[in-house]
Amino acid sequence: MANLTPDVAAEIVEVCRGGAAEAAEALQRALGLASVSIAVGKPGKVNMTALPEGFDGPGLAVVLTTGGVGAIFALTEASGLVPEWTAAPDPTGQSKLTTLAQELGMILLPEQFMPDDFQAGRVKSLRGGLARGGIADGAALIPLEITAGGKKASAVLVFPAPKPGNVVGTTTAEAPAAKPAPKPAAKPAPKPAAKPAARSNPAPMRARTVSIDQLPAYSRSLLRIRVPVVVTLAHKRQPLSQIMELGPGSIIQFDKSCEEMLELDVGGRSVATGEAVKVGDKFGLRINAITMPEERFVPIGGPDGLRTRRPR
Repeated sequence: MANLTPDVAAEIVEVCRGGAAEAAEALQRALGLASVSIAVGKPGKVNMTALPEGFDGPGLAVVLTTGGVGAIFALTEASGLVPEWTAAPDPTGQSKLTTLAQELGMILLPEQFMPDDFQAGRVKSLRGGLARGGIADGAALIPLEITAGGKKASAVLVFPAPKPGNVVGTTTAEAPAAKPAPKPAAKPAPKPAAKPAARSNPAPMRARTVSIDQLPAYSRSLLRIRVPVVVTLAHKRQPLSQIMELGPGSIIQFDKSCEEMLELDVGGRSVATGEAVKVGDKFGLRINAITMPEERFVPIGGPDGLRTRRPR
């Protein structure tokens, strides 16, 4: 595997210029911006004491990790292009940020550096986020001038970041400043403390949705299991005799309209529907709807009180 080092900056600049229009569309969709365009500047070197204006404050950091090393796309909040909801995204907002990270990873980096992990989130200090990620003086810096709705902002793509998991990870730990919330729940009278304790249960649930790192170790190990992800264009049943007659040039006609949504299966289960999109020179699927799991009712007893067989 090729190494993500400052030596490949010129190659990455060419890829960024070729994908600038698609990267602009990705930012427009994810952040709700209007008429976005991106101009890619000449590559330079990082000087941590002379970062662009606004990097001492909060901003959006998109971390693209390949082979354990990261490239960081950073956009300042002072630009006015980072929406407020990124500070505490709900599940829909988090999905938008993750999708943005995936798209930028496929658009801004060459194929040999295709990211195997993506993160995106607001950090309280972009300078601090870069430092946590291991960005130091001499790292490659590609300036990106973003124009949206009459506003102009300076963003950067910097690499290599030897500690990519620390850039946004610290922010998620900072974000739940609601952790002291359980204390007010314990303030009610000493004896009825059981009821307030029940009300404070949502707090840990909120923490679990904020950061995967806060899950127990056994849960995190389950999330690392690889499962097949399949996008189904269409399907039909045919007699074996017709299948035996197939050959190069044969056309199979499906009943499904070309405008219908595609199905996304994970581990053999249908989980979502979406539409085909082009991401760089790759095929992608934009999720339009999540398929709710089927409800299953298992009878536990017959009308006479006798147990019935549990369906398999």
